[in-house]
Amino acid sequence: MKAGILREIERINVVILCLGSLLTLFLSSQFNYFLSFALGSAIMSLNFRILKGIVEKSLLSQNIERKGLLIKLPLKFLGLLALISLVFIYGNVHPIYFLLGLSTVLLSIIFVQIPSVKIFFQGGEKKNGA
Repeated sequence: MKAGILREIERINVVILCLGSLLTLFLSSQFNYFLSFALGSAIMSLNFRILKGIVEKSLLSQNIERKGLLIKLPLKFLGLLALISLVFIYGNVHPIYFLLGLSTVLLSIIFVQIPSVKIFFQGGEKKNGA
């Protein structure tokens, strides 16, 4: 992915985090729902930023450090798994809203890629119709 696309994903993710948090705050009767969504979304935003940093450092440097990548990525995954486990064990989170928050990066990626898919199918129709 290009750096511009990654920045766009991060920007859209922040918008989804803010809008989703405000929506859960206004529509739900419990403050816990808001905190669960915001916490899940913040965790995934941080995870995406860390993943982006690891990949950029490993692949964009002069010499590709595959060993470092093979060590850092599983450690990042285990850290994410531990953080989510700690939130579920010790935090007072609502599971559905927390999982919705965890899915915000996926939604951001989908929103960023919709124009590319649209162009792909429009280009395919023009080639087949000629």
